Parts: sequence; C-alpha cells; structure tokens
Amino acid sequence: MNKEPPRVFIDTNVWFSFLYGSPNCQKLINAHAKGKIKAFMSRQVLEETVRNLKEKIPHTIPVFEQFIKSSPPTIIKDPKSVSRKISDLVSEEDKFIIGSALRAKVKYFITGNIKDFKKNELEEKFGIEILTPREAVEKFSL
Repeated sequence: MNKEPPRVFIDTNVWFSFLYGSPNCQKLINAHAKGKIKAFMSRQVLEETVRNLKEKIPHTIPVFEQFIKSSPPTIIKDPKSVSRKISDLVSEEDKFIIGSALRAKVKYFITGNIKDFKKNELEEKFGIEILTPREAVEKFSL
C-alpha cells in the first residue's frame, strides 16, 4: 500500500532559510521536491518570501522562482478572517498564515519562530503540530 506523504505547511522563514543555507531547511524543502513530504504555503507566505529575498539576498530570487516552478508547493488562498479561537493562539502577524494552514488541513506547521505560537493549545484544539525545521527533519527522518 502506498502511503501518502505527510502534509506540511511551511512558513516564510523556512523558505528564506532554505535559500540562505540552513541545512535543516534545505533537507525539508528538498524532501518536498523528492515527494517525501507534501508542502503547502499561502499566498501571504509566498509574497513575504519573495519580499524578504529581494531585500536581503536578491541573488537567490532566480533559484527560488525555478524551484517553485519545478517543485511547486500547494498554494492556499489566504482567509479573509480568522476566528478568535485561532487569533488568541498566535501572534497578530501570523493569524492569517495559521488560518491558511488549517484551511489546507495539514497535520504539521513548520516554522523557525515557535515563540509566535501556542503549540500545545493549537495541537489540542485544531490537531496541528507546530515544529521547528530541526524537529521536522527528525520526525520525518530526513
């Protein structure tokens, strides 16, 4: 029986760090390219990633564009609003991103900014596990 790869939402900072050279972020994104995980991102994450790359490491833009074309993640529409139940568990700037992840029905949300999320409550109330790139690499044996 063919097992479906884990569905993971990848936050802006992980995409950025993939191009910046973080080994764990590179393992994660490359795992998506190889079909070991199924990556999701929101329109907001895509726009933030491009903006951050342009500002900080513009020479990586062609690499990012080529990667997105050759191994596209599933892009989820940003929600117009999120419930209070969600917004109470994340930082203000991340509420629409976690809303997109929940809309995508992913089991895992990968971010380098764990402090912005109330991990235990999100998992308990919404069934989504918040992981750092390192934790994700270990969990998925990448």
